[in-house]
Amino acid sequence: MGITSSHTNSSSNTMPAGAKAATELAKKLIASNRVMVFAKSYCPYCHRAESELKKNNIDFFKLDLDLRKENDGSAIQTSLLELTGQRTVPNVFANGHHIGGCDDTLAALSNGTLVKLLKGEPGKFAENQESAESSAKETPTPIREARM
Repeated sequence: MGITSSHTNSSSNTMPAGAKAATELAKKLIASNRVMVFAKSYCPYCHRAESELKKNNIDFFKLDLDLRKENDGSAIQTSLLELTGQRTVPNVFANGHHIGGCDDTLAALSNGTLVKLLKGEPGKFAENQESAESSAKETPTPIREARM
């Protein structure tokens, strides 16, 4: 006679509360910032992407996942993987469009794609088109580093 379990995996389609909160935070940050950079403080690729954005006078909001007081950086990074298919940092978004990592960001700066995305229609990660359009008409947000 063996031990049986009545536990079923009925929650396979639902997200744990922490993961859901991380996903909602990531989506909110992407939607509310014209350029959003998810980074880690020690990452040389993040530093390079940030440096090039600054050189090109592109204002952005940066969240260093490893410096979060809430220790939810890994959950946010996993959420970004589920949203974009990319786990690495930097993970860059412009006007609700996923740009990608460092090389993708440098290419988008070099070929003008990033500027076109900022001037164009909001992408699928924008909260809603109306709020993104109104924020696009405002003065860009200065570079801020989040230590949330």
